[in-house]
Amino acid sequence: MNMPSKHIGEELREIIKNVRGGSLEYRNRDEAETDWAKYDSSQIKEMANYLDNLRGIVDEADRRIRGRTKAEKRGPGRPETNPADIAKTLILQTYTQSPNRVAEGLLLLFREKLGISEHFTYKTIERGYDRDGVNKILDEVVAITNECVENEEKTCSFDGTGFSASNKENYAAKRQKQNSIKNLKKTQSVNNEQCHDSFPISDSTSKMGFSYCVMGIGVQHKLISGMSVSPDHSIGETTMFPDVYYQTLQNYPNLENALGDGIYSARWITDIVSKSNVTPYFLPKSNVTFQSKGYAGWYDMLFSLWNDSQMWLEHYHMRSISETVNSMVKCRFGATLRKRLDPRKATETKLKLVAHNIRRIGYIEILNGIKPHWPRNGG
Repeated sequence: MNMPSKHIGEELREIIKNVRGGSLEYRNRDEAETDWAKYDSSQIKEMANYLDNLRGIVDEADRRIRGRTKAEKRGPGRPETNPADIAKTLILQTYTQSPNRVAEGLLLLFREKLGISEHFTYKTIERGYDRDGVNKILDEVVAITNECVENEEKTCSFDGTGFSASNKENYAAKRQKQNSIKNLKKTQSVNNEQCHDSFPISDSTSKMGFSYCVMGIGVQHKLISGMSVSPDHSIGETTMFPDVYYQTLQNYPNLENALGDGIYSARWITDIVSKSNVTPYFLPKSNVTFQSKGYAGWYDMLFSLWNDSQMWLEHYHMRSISETVNSMVKCRFGATLRKRLDPRKATETKLKLVAHNIRRIGYIEILNGIKPHWPRNGG
Protein backbone atom coordinates (compact mmCIF):
# COMPACT_ATOMS: atom_id res chain seq x y z
CA MET A 1 0.00 0.00 0.00
CA ASN A 2 1.13 3.57 -0.62
CA MET A 3 2.13 5.51 2.47
CA PRO A 4 0.05 8.68 3.03
CA SER A 5 1.73 12.02 2.52
CA LYS A 6 3.49 13.82 5.34
CA HIS A 7 0.61 16.31 5.38
CA ILE A 8 -1.96 13.56 6.08
CA GLY A 9 0.17 12.25 8.94
CA GLU A 10 0.30 15.72 10.46
CA GLU A 11 -3.48 16.10 10.13
CA LEU A 12 -3.99 12.74 11.83
CA ARG A 13 -1.77 13.70 14.76
CA GLU A 14 -3.61 17.01 15.10
CA ILE A 15 -6.97 15.18 15.21
CA ILE A 16 -5.69 12.86 17.95
CA LYS A 17 -4.27 15.79 19.89
CA ASN A 18 -7.63 17.60 19.73
CA VAL A 19 -9.53 14.47 20.79
CA ARG A 20 -7.27 14.00 23.79
CA GLY A 21 -7.49 17.68 24.64
CA GLY A 22 -11.27 17.75 24.29
CA SER A 23 -11.24 20.54 21.71
CA LEU A 24 -12.46 18.53 18.71
CA GLU A 25 -16.07 19.31 17.82
CA TYR A 26 -17.98 16.07 18.02
CA ARG A 27 -21.49 15.17 16.95
CA ASN A 28 -23.08 13.47 19.94
CA ARG A 29 -25.06 10.27 19.56
CA ASP A 30 -28.79 10.32 20.26
CA GLU A 31 -29.55 9.28 23.83
CA ALA A 32 -31.35 5.97 24.18
CA GLU A 33 -34.82 6.15 25.63
CA THR A 34 -35.53 4.33 28.89
CA ASP A 35 -38.87 2.78 29.77
CA TRP A 36 -38.94 3.92 33.39
CA ALA A 37 -41.97 1.80 34.27
CA LYS A 38 -40.07 -1.33 33.22
CA TYR A 39 -36.97 -0.09 35.02
CA ASP A 40 -38.97 0.34 38.23
CA SER A 41 -40.30 -3.19 37.80
CA SER A 42 -36.73 -4.45 37.31
CA GLN A 43 -35.65 -2.87 40.58
CA ILE A 44 -38.63 -4.24 42.49
CA LYS A 45 -38.06 -7.78 41.19
CA GLU A 46 -34.25 -7.62 41.31
CA MET A 47 -33.59 -9.92 44.24
CA ALA A 48 -36.28 -12.46 43.30
CA ASN A 49 -34.93 -12.62 39.74
CA TYR A 50 -31.36 -12.78 41.02
CA LEU A 51 -32.09 -15.83 43.16
CA ASP A 52 -34.04 -17.58 40.39
CA ASN A 53 -31.33 -16.89 37.82
CA LEU A 54 -28.56 -17.81 40.26
CA ARG A 55 -30.06 -21.26 40.77
CA GLY A 56 -30.86 -21.87 37.11
CA ILE A 57 -27.55 -20.65 35.71
CA VAL A 58 -25.30 -22.46 38.20
CA ASP A 59 -27.28 -25.70 37.82
CA GLU A 60 -26.89 -25.40 34.04
CA ALA A 61 -23.15 -24.67 34.40
CA ASP A 62 -22.72 -27.70 36.64
CA ARG A 63 -24.64 -29.91 34.21
CA ARG A 64 -22.47 -28.83 31.27
CA ILE A 65 -19.21 -29.29 33.14
CA ARG A 66 -20.24 -32.77 34.32
CA GLY A 67 -21.29 -33.64 30.77
CA ARG A 68 -17.82 -33.01 29.34
CA THR A 69 -15.78 -34.23 32.33
CA LYS A 70 -14.99 -37.87 32.97
CA ALA A 71 -16.26 -38.92 36.37
CA GLU A 72 -13.48 -39.68 38.83
CA LYS A 73 -13.54 -42.59 41.24
CA ARG A 74 -14.17 -41.37 44.77
CA GLY A 75 -11.68 -42.44 47.42
CA PRO A 76 -12.40 -43.25 51.05
CA GLY A 77 -13.75 -40.61 53.40
CA ARG A 78 -16.57 -38.16 53.36
CA PRO A 79 -17.74 -37.00 49.90
CA GLU A 80 -16.54 -33.57 48.85
CA THR A 81 -19.13 -30.79 49.02
CA ASN A 82 -20.67 -30.15 45.60
CA PRO A 83 -18.80 -27.18 44.03
CA ALA A 84 -22.07 -25.97 42.49
CA ASP A 85 -23.59 -25.62 45.96
CA ILE A 86 -20.53 -23.70 47.15
CA ALA A 87 -20.62 -21.49 44.04
CA LYS A 88 -24.28 -20.61 44.68
CA THR A 89 -23.45 -19.67 48.27
CA LEU A 90 -20.45 -17.54 47.25
CA ILE A 91 -22.45 -15.69 44.59
CA LEU A 92 -25.23 -15.05 47.12
CA GLN A 93 -22.59 -13.92 49.62
CA THR A 94 -21.24 -11.49 47.00
CA TYR A 95 -24.72 -10.10 46.33
CA THR A 96 -25.28 -9.41 50.04
CA GLN A 97 -21.61 -8.39 50.60
CA SER A 98 -21.49 -10.55 53.71
CA PRO A 99 -18.63 -12.16 55.68
CA ASN A 100 -18.36 -15.96 55.83
CA ARG A 101 -20.30 -16.50 59.05
CA VAL A 102 -23.21 -14.39 57.86
CA ALA A 103 -23.08 -16.29 54.57
CA GLU A 104 -23.59 -19.54 56.49
CA GLY A 105 -26.72 -17.97 58.00
CA LEU A 106 -27.91 -17.01 54.51
CA LEU A 107 -27.37 -20.60 53.47
CA LEU A 108 -29.82 -21.67 56.17
CA LEU A 109 -32.34 -19.14 54.89
CA PHE A 110 -32.02 -19.67 51.12
CA ARG A 111 -30.91 -23.30 50.84
CA GLU A 112 -34.25 -24.58 49.48
CA LYS A 113 -34.73 -21.56 47.23
CA LEU A 114 -31.32 -22.10 45.61
CA GLY A 115 -31.63 -25.89 45.42
CA ILE A 116 -28.57 -26.54 47.58
CA SER A 117 -28.37 -30.19 48.60
CA GLU A 118 -26.81 -29.88 52.06
CA HIS A 119 -25.82 -27.40 54.74
CA PHE A 120 -22.11 -26.67 55.25
CA THR A 121 -20.14 -24.44 57.58
CA TYR A 122 -18.50 -21.08 57.07
CA LYS A 123 -15.12 -22.88 56.90
CA THR A 124 -16.30 -24.72 53.80
CA ILE A 125 -17.43 -21.38 52.38
CA GLU A 126 -14.00 -19.93 53.13
CA ARG A 127 -12.19 -22.84 51.46
CA GLY A 128 -14.50 -22.47 48.46
CA TYR A 129 -12.43 -19.48 47.32
CA ASP A 130 -9.58 -21.95 46.65
CA ARG A 131 -11.63 -24.61 44.85
CA ASP A 132 -10.82 -25.17 41.17
CA GLY A 133 -14.28 -26.66 40.70
CA VAL A 134 -15.89 -23.42 41.90
CA ASN A 135 -13.78 -21.30 39.53
CA LYS A 136 -14.69 -23.56 36.60
CA ILE A 137 -18.36 -22.98 37.38
CA LEU A 138 -17.82 -19.21 37.55
CA ASP A 139 -16.18 -19.29 34.11
CA GLU A 140 -19.10 -21.32 32.74
CA VAL A 141 -21.57 -18.86 34.28
CA VAL A 142 -19.98 -16.01 32.33
CA ALA A 143 -20.49 -17.93 29.09
CA ILE A 144 -24.10 -18.88 29.92
CA THR A 145 -25.15 -15.35 30.89
CA ASN A 146 -23.93 -14.06 27.52
CA GLU A 147 -25.71 -16.70 25.43
CA CYS A 148 -29.08 -14.94 25.46
CA VAL A 149 -27.56 -11.87 23.74
CA GLU A 150 -24.75 -13.49 21.73
CA ASN A 151 -26.36 -12.73 18.36
CA GLU A 152 -27.18 -9.13 19.26
CA GLU A 153 -23.89 -7.80 20.58
CA LYS A 154 -21.75 -6.42 17.73
CA THR A 155 -19.44 -4.12 19.71
CA CYS A 156 -17.38 -4.71 22.83
CA SER A 157 -15.27 -2.33 24.88
CA PHE A 158 -12.19 -3.39 26.83
CA ASP A 159 -10.93 -1.77 29.99
CA GLY A 160 -8.91 -2.48 33.12
CA THR A 161 -9.68 -1.66 36.72
CA GLY A 162 -8.76 -2.65 40.25
CA PHE A 163 -10.55 -3.60 43.47
CA SER A 164 -9.03 -2.52 46.76
CA ALA A 165 -8.59 -4.46 49.98
CA SER A 166 -8.48 -1.21 51.96
CA ASN A 167 -10.97 1.61 52.43
CA LYS A 168 -8.05 4.04 52.47
CA GLU A 169 -7.14 3.47 48.83
CA ASN A 170 -9.12 4.31 45.71
CA TYR A 171 -8.15 2.70 42.41
CA ALA A 172 -9.31 5.57 40.19
CA ALA A 173 -7.31 8.10 42.22
CA LYS A 174 -4.23 5.86 42.04
CA ARG A 175 -4.58 5.49 38.27
CA GLN A 176 -4.98 9.25 37.81
CA LYS A 177 -1.86 9.88 39.89
CA GLN A 178 0.04 7.26 37.93
CA ASN A 179 -0.93 8.86 34.61
CA SER A 180 0.16 12.27 35.89
CA ILE A 181 3.56 10.84 36.79
CA LYS A 182 3.86 9.23 33.35
CA ASN A 183 3.21 12.59 31.68
CA LEU A 184 5.89 14.17 33.85
CA LYS A 185 8.38 11.45 32.96
CA LYS A 186 8.07 12.31 29.28
CA THR A 187 10.25 15.33 29.94
CA GLN A 188 12.15 14.27 33.06
CA SER A 189 14.29 11.23 33.73
CA VAL A 190 12.99 9.44 36.82
CA ASN A 191 14.20 6.16 38.28
CA ASN A 192 11.95 3.15 38.96
CA GLU A 193 9.55 3.98 36.14
CA GLN A 194 6.63 1.55 35.80
CA CYS A 195 5.81 -0.06 32.48
CA HIS A 196 3.40 1.92 30.31
CA ASP A 197 0.50 -0.47 30.82
CA SER A 198 1.19 -1.60 34.38
CA PHE A 199 -1.47 -1.13 37.03
CA PRO A 200 -0.96 1.38 39.89
CA ILE A 201 0.78 0.09 43.00
CA SER A 202 -0.86 0.07 46.42
CA ASP A 203 0.77 2.06 49.21
CA SER A 204 -0.32 -0.59 51.70
CA THR A 205 1.36 -3.87 52.49
CA SER A 206 1.21 -6.66 49.94
CA LYS A 207 -1.72 -8.28 51.75
CA MET A 208 -3.80 -5.10 51.51
CA GLY A 209 -3.21 -4.21 47.86
CA PHE A 210 -5.41 -4.20 44.78
CA SER A 211 -6.77 -7.05 42.74
CA TYR A 212 -6.52 -6.09 39.09
CA CYS A 213 -8.68 -7.15 36.17
CA VAL A 214 -9.31 -6.52 32.49
CA MET A 215 -12.86 -6.91 31.19
CA GLY A 216 -14.61 -7.10 27.86
CA ILE A 217 -18.08 -5.53 27.95
CA GLY A 218 -20.91 -5.67 25.42
CA VAL A 219 -21.95 -2.07 24.86
CA GLN A 220 -25.61 -2.85 24.09
CA HIS A 221 -26.56 -4.93 27.13
CA LYS A 222 -23.67 -4.14 29.53
CA LEU A 223 -22.80 -7.77 30.21
CA ILE A 224 -19.20 -8.72 30.93
CA SER A 225 -18.11 -10.92 28.02
CA GLY A 226 -14.65 -11.89 29.27
CA MET A 227 -12.39 -11.28 32.25
CA SER A 228 -8.85 -11.82 33.44
CA VAL A 229 -7.90 -11.25 37.09
CA SER A 230 -4.46 -10.93 38.70
CA PRO A 231 -3.05 -9.59 41.99
CA ASP A 232 0.22 -8.67 40.21
CA HIS A 233 0.30 -5.03 39.06
CA SER A 234 3.33 -5.57 36.83
CA ILE A 235 1.52 -7.92 34.44
CA GLY A 236 -0.24 -4.99 32.80
CA GLU A 237 -3.47 -4.49 30.90
CA THR A 238 -2.14 -5.35 27.45
CA THR A 239 -0.70 -8.66 28.64
CA MET A 240 -4.14 -9.65 29.94
CA PHE A 241 -5.95 -8.43 26.81
CA PRO A 242 -5.61 -11.49 24.51
CA ASP A 243 -7.21 -13.88 27.00
CA VAL A 244 -10.14 -11.49 27.56
CA TYR A 245 -10.49 -10.83 23.84
CA TYR A 246 -10.65 -14.52 22.89
CA GLN A 247 -13.21 -15.17 25.64
CA THR A 248 -15.28 -12.35 24.14
CA LEU A 249 -14.98 -13.78 20.62
CA GLN A 250 -16.19 -17.13 21.89
CA ASN A 251 -19.18 -15.54 23.63
CA TYR A 252 -20.00 -13.12 20.79
CA PRO A 253 -19.35 -14.89 17.46
CA ASN A 254 -20.83 -11.98 15.47
CA LEU A 255 -18.53 -9.36 17.00
CA GLU A 256 -17.74 -6.51 14.59
CA ASN A 257 -16.00 -3.78 16.62
CA ALA A 258 -13.49 -3.72 19.50
CA LEU A 259 -13.04 -0.50 21.48
CA GLY A 260 -10.42 0.60 23.98
CA ASP A 261 -8.49 3.58 25.27
CA GLY A 262 -4.95 4.53 24.32
CA ILE A 263 -3.34 1.79 26.40
CA TYR A 264 -4.54 -0.76 23.82
CA SER A 265 -3.30 1.20 20.79
CA ALA A 266 -0.40 -1.17 20.16
CA ARG A 267 0.27 -2.58 16.72
CA TRP A 268 0.27 -6.19 17.92
CA ILE A 269 -3.16 -5.70 19.53
CA THR A 270 -4.67 -4.25 16.34
CA ASP A 271 -3.12 -7.27 14.57
CA ILE A 272 -4.93 -9.73 16.89
CA VAL A 273 -8.23 -7.90 16.43
CA SER A 274 -8.00 -7.38 12.67
CA LYS A 275 -7.00 -10.97 11.94
CA SER A 276 -10.23 -12.12 13.59
CA ASN A 277 -12.24 -9.90 11.18
CA VAL A 278 -13.10 -7.36 13.88
CA THR A 279 -12.51 -3.62 13.43
CA PRO A 280 -10.29 -2.03 16.12
CA TYR A 281 -11.05 1.40 17.58
CA PHE A 282 -8.16 2.21 19.92
CA LEU A 283 -7.24 5.88 20.22
CA PRO A 284 -3.54 6.13 19.23
CA LYS A 285 -0.85 8.28 20.82
CA SER A 286 -0.51 11.82 19.49
CA ASN A 287 2.91 11.06 17.92
CA VAL A 288 1.61 8.09 15.93
CA THR A 289 2.79 7.20 12.39
CA PHE A 290 1.17 5.15 9.62
CA GLN A 291 4.03 2.63 9.56
CA SER A 292 2.39 -0.70 10.32
CA LYS A 293 5.68 -2.64 10.68
CA GLY A 294 3.98 -5.77 9.39
CA TYR A 295 0.99 -5.71 11.77
CA ALA A 296 -2.41 -6.04 10.12
CA GLY A 297 -5.08 -3.45 10.75
CA TRP A 298 -2.80 -0.64 11.98
CA TYR A 299 -2.83 1.37 8.75
CA ASP A 300 -6.58 0.84 8.20
CA MET A 301 -7.42 1.99 11.74
CA LEU A 302 -5.40 5.19 11.43
CA PHE A 303 -6.62 5.95 7.92
CA SER A 304 -10.28 5.58 8.91
CA LEU A 305 -9.69 7.97 11.84
CA TRP A 306 -8.18 10.54 9.49
CA ASN A 307 -10.66 9.99 6.65
CA ASP A 308 -13.88 10.22 8.69
CA SER A 309 -13.12 11.24 12.25
CA GLN A 310 -16.81 11.74 13.13
CA MET A 311 -17.74 8.19 12.16
CA TRP A 312 -14.64 6.78 13.89
CA LEU A 313 -15.31 8.69 17.09
CA GLU A 314 -18.98 7.72 17.04
CA HIS A 315 -17.81 4.14 17.48
CA TYR A 316 -14.85 4.89 19.75
CA HIS A 317 -16.75 6.93 22.33
CA MET A 318 -19.02 3.97 23.07
CA ARG A 319 -16.05 2.73 25.10
CA SER A 320 -17.44 4.88 27.91
CA ILE A 321 -19.89 1.98 28.43
CA SER A 322 -17.03 -0.01 29.95
CA GLU A 323 -16.45 2.78 32.46
CA THR A 324 -20.19 2.75 33.17
CA VAL A 325 -20.08 -0.97 33.93
CA ASN A 326 -17.00 -0.47 36.13
CA SER A 327 -19.05 2.03 38.11
CA MET A 328 -22.06 -0.30 38.23
CA VAL A 329 -19.95 -3.11 39.68
CA LYS A 330 -18.22 -0.92 42.23
CA CYS A 331 -21.41 0.86 43.32
CA ARG A 332 -23.33 -2.38 43.81
CA PHE A 333 -20.50 -4.71 44.86
CA GLY A 334 -18.06 -2.13 46.14
CA ALA A 335 -17.21 -3.65 49.52
CA THR A 336 -13.46 -3.91 50.02
CA LEU A 337 -11.85 -7.29 49.39
CA ARG A 338 -11.90 -9.39 52.54
CA LYS A 339 -9.50 -12.08 51.39
CA ARG A 340 -5.76 -11.76 51.96
CA LEU A 341 -4.38 -14.77 50.05
CA ASP A 342 -3.86 -13.92 46.36
CA PRO A 343 -5.83 -16.89 44.90
CA ARG A 344 -8.79 -16.12 47.17
CA LYS A 345 -8.55 -12.43 46.35
CA ALA A 346 -8.72 -13.28 42.63
CA THR A 347 -11.80 -15.46 43.16
CA GLU A 348 -13.47 -12.73 45.23
CA THR A 349 -12.88 -10.27 42.40
CA LYS A 350 -14.25 -12.68 39.80
CA LEU A 351 -17.34 -13.21 41.96
CA LYS A 352 -18.12 -9.48 41.84
CA LEU A 353 -18.06 -9.56 38.04
CA VAL A 354 -20.11 -12.76 37.84
CA ALA A 355 -22.66 -11.32 40.28
CA HIS A 356 -22.97 -8.26 38.02
CA ASN A 357 -23.85 -10.47 35.04
CA ILE A 358 -26.48 -12.45 36.96
CA ARG A 359 -28.01 -9.25 38.32
CA ARG A 360 -27.92 -7.63 34.89
CA ILE A 361 -29.72 -10.60 33.30
CA GLY A 362 -32.76 -9.84 35.46
CA TYR A 363 -32.87 -6.27 34.10
CA ILE A 364 -32.36 -7.35 30.49
CA GLU A 365 -35.23 -9.80 30.74
CA ILE A 366 -37.69 -7.07 31.76
CA LEU A 367 -36.27 -4.10 29.81
CA ASN A 368 -35.53 -5.95 26.55
CA GLY A 369 -37.87 -8.92 26.71
CA ILE A 370 -35.00 -11.40 26.38
CA LYS A 371 -35.86 -14.75 27.94
CA PRO A 372 -33.24 -16.87 29.70
CA HIS A 373 -31.98 -20.14 28.16
CA TRP A 374 -31.94 -22.06 31.43
CA PRO A 375 -34.66 -23.60 33.64
CA ARG A 376 -36.23 -21.33 36.24
CA ASN A 377 -37.16 -22.38 39.78
CA GLY A 378 -35.57 -25.74 39.20
CA GLY A 379 -37.98 -26.50 36.41
